[in-house]
Parts: sequence; C-alpha cells; structure tokens
Amino acid sequence: MELKSLKISQFKSHQKADFQFNKRITVVTGKNGAGKTNLLDAIHHLSLGRSAFHKQDSQSVSFGAGFYRLDAQMEDESEKRHRLELIYSAEEKKKLIWDGIPAERIGEHVGRLPLVFILPDEPFLMNESSEWRRSFFDNTLCQAFPEYLHHLSRYKKLLARRNALLKYFSEKQRFDAVLLDTMDQEMAAEAGPVWAIRHREIPAFMQLLELQYASLSDGAERAGLMHEYQSDPAGLDLQLARNRMQDMEAQRTLAGPHRDDFAFLLDNRSLKKTGSQGQQKSYLLSLKLAQYQFLKEKNGRLPWLLMDDIFDKLDDMRIVRLMKMVALPDTGQVFLTDARFERTHQIMKSNRIDFQEILL
Repeated sequence: MELKSLKISQFKSHQKADFQFNKRITVVTGKNGAGKTNLLDAIHHLSLGRSAFHKQDSQSVSFGAGFYRLDAQMEDESEKRHRLELIYSAEEKKKLIWDGIPAERIGEHVGRLPLVFILPDEPFLMNESSEWRRSFFDNTLCQAFPEYLHHLSRYKKLLARRNALLKYFSEKQRFDAVLLDTMDQEMAAEAGPVWAIRHREIPAFMQLLELQYASLSDGAERAGLMHEYQSDPAGLDLQLARNRMQDMEAQRTLAGPHRDDFAFLLDNRSLKKTGSQGQQKSYLLSLKLAQYQFLKEKNGRLPWLLMDDIFDKLDDMRIVRLMKMVALPDTGQVFLTDARFERTHQIMKSNRIDFQEILL
C-alpha cells in the first residue's frame, strides 16, 4: 500500500498542511522544530491509530484547537485507490474511517498498514527499559496477528481493573476473595493465548534478528534473544491467588505477561553489560530490520519504514548498509527526516537512490 497524499488539520505543529508523495522514498528536511517528526507521527497514526510518543490523543491536538484530522489517499498493489480518515475531538470518540466505512474499534485497522519506526534515542531505551522491550514485541505481534491484539487488549483492560481493585482494597482495608477469583480466572484465560503466540513466534523472529545482525556486523558476533517468563504460563490464576497479599501491599499485579522481559544477547552474553556503543546500535538496527522482515512475511504486505533523524547516531558503515536495504526494490515506502539535506543528498547520490524531498 502506497501513501499518495496526506492532508493534516490541527495536528501538533501542523495547523493545516497538504503533502503529496510521488516517490517510494521521501526525505523530509528542515530546521529543528519545523515539524519533521510530527509528520512521521501523523503517518504512524495512519498505521496504528495512535501516537508513537504518548498515550493521550489530546496531546496530538494543535495548541488552542479542539480536534485534529488526518485525511490520507492510498493506492494498493492493484492500483485501487483507498481513503483513510482519522478524526479526534475531546467531545467525541476517535473515529477511523476506511473507504467511507467507520471502524467499530481502532484495533480492527491495526495490521492493514504495517509500519516500522526507527528513532534516534532508542539504544538507551532498548537496554534500560523492560517496558520498551515488551512494547516492541507487542507492537510487532499485534500488527502481525489480530488475535494477539484481541487477547492482549482484553488482558490489559482486566489488569487495569484488577489494579484499581487492589488499590481500593488496600485503602479501605477490605477484601473480596470471590471477586478476585473471578477476575483472576478471566485474566488467565486471556493471558494464555498471549503467551502461546509469544512462545510460537519469538523463535522465528530470532532467526531474522541473527541474519540482520550478521549482515550489519560481517558476522563478527552472533545476536541472540531470550524470552524471560516472569510468571507461570500454565497456571496464572493460581499464581495470582498465591500472590494476593503481595499484590495488595504493592497495589498492583505482580504476575502475568505484562511482567515478561526479553534478554538481548551477543555470543550468549548480555548486550547491556558487554556490548559496545557500536554493537548496541547494530543490534537496534537489526531488531528493527528483523521487525520489518517479520511483518513482511507474516502480513504479506510491504511495511512502511519511518526513520527519524538517525544519521547523526550512525557511523558511515551502518548508514551504507541500512541504505542498501532501503534501496532494494522489494522494500515498501520509506520516510526519513534529516536537518542536514546536504548529508542526505550525498548518501542518496552515492547509493544511487531516487527520492523525493519535502522541505518544511
């Protein structure tokens, strides 16, 4: 699916803008604060129905405005045109309209336009934040498998309700075992499929990660990945029952798939503890390129690739290898930003890559 045009109204720094995309690769340039990243976030909204940077839709509305609207025209492989409208206002529920038909839930749309987003500060988050690691794999699996998104969404709603209940019980010094028994059983029923899909698909992802890292590093080390279960997938409801006193004291649920982590390895050693800065950058790029290949294989669609101001963070060798991948004809649309157009122009010219420039 190719994005042909995007009209933006009152979205972040873009009060009103109309963009036309006529090449497979688009380079967005301009000074800092011109709105380059906000344009990429608008494209992220088209794919996943939400921001890449915050959870509250209200934060995407231009200052002083009451709503935002994104109106996109796209073309599929058979050259059929499609229209996507995404509208948010404080007074009404967010609306996603595909070819004139409103979606009952935003989740129905996830996976239709697969997307990979590479950001400049992710090497730090990759190592320091277990939430980032979980979110990365949840994002990947949600785009690839609608059933994963379904069960994960239901699990997170139940988790929020259970945590609120634990806080209430702790504050009021009361306890309802029957209510918690019912909730724990419901959570276990949703957690099971989440764990099953992770267990089934992570090995396939790891193979792609190994291939991408070997290409970036000339086989200097072998990248690895380990899914670290923090709970018992076979009996979550029983574990939740055993942990109730601890959960009451913490006022949150301490067991479940929301507590899983993923260990990133090089030659079976911790990337965080032993990896150099260059190795960490290569690992992150390999993760993202593996995500791209994974979504391409599982979805049967070419994902969009967004890259925000990453050339400042990469050395020449990694830039060249990344751009060789971008230049392949079986890669989908690419949108990248750079404050220094001369640098981007030289990189594209040296790799003989045709592109469109948008100056903000």
